Amino acid sequence: MNGNYFYELAAKYDAWFTTPHGRYVQHYEHEMIMDLADIKADMDVADVGCGTGLYTEELCRLGAKVVGIDISPEMLEIAAKKTMLYQDQIKFVVGDAASIPFYDNSFDLVFSVTAMEFFQKPKQCLHEMYRILRPGGHMVVATLNSLSLWSMQRRIKSLFTKTIFSHAHFYSIYDISNMLKPHKITAWRGGIFIPPFAPKLAINNPELFERIGQKLVPQLGAFVVVRIDK
Repeated sequence: MNGNYFYELAAKYDAWFTTPHGRYVQHYEHEMIMDLADIKADMDVADVGCGTGLYTEELCRLGAKVVGIDISPEMLEIAAKKTMLYQDQIKFVVGDAASIPFYDNSFDLVFSVTAMEFFQKPKQCLHEMYRILRPGGHMVVATLNSLSLWSMQRRIKSLFTKTIFSHAHFYSIYDISNMLKPHKITAWRGGIFIPPFAPKLAINNPELFERIGQKLVPQLGAFVVVRIDK
């Protein structure tokens, strides 16, 4: 793949979050992620599968010292441009999440958002993230849920056209729990319940429906966030 592909992909991905659906999704995803991440200033953080730096910039803004890790140099180049104001807090490393190039017990927080879907060896990647986590630290992993209407829509769409999710795999909270064994999930959240085909009115007023879904059936939300303490 040439570099232009990654720039085009990044532009489409970032632009989607400016749409009504994108703004709805980003708001509640962000809320769940940051609630479990509990980021403190001067934390040493590994952003594994950081991609174009969607969350890397925010981690820096909150005062963390961040290492962005991704297998794609092109994606890291885009992320580096987003974080130019934080050059004293950030560095980027080309690396495979299945064999993270850091010693055991290196980070206070290991953070990974919507990257697991693209890992070739997801179980190994989860255990690598736990390996580089310091005792007393925690890891937060967010992924797209296989049990949701969103994943069904993405699979169907990928049958007819090439999308970012054409080669992705989605995971339920039960899948993640099994892959993590013998380590246990400390806390988790599930959200995004308004389906992708919902009318504009529902997207613009999601609060009640979203809160009911998060409370009663979090395992069916389109987005799952887990925290594992070490």
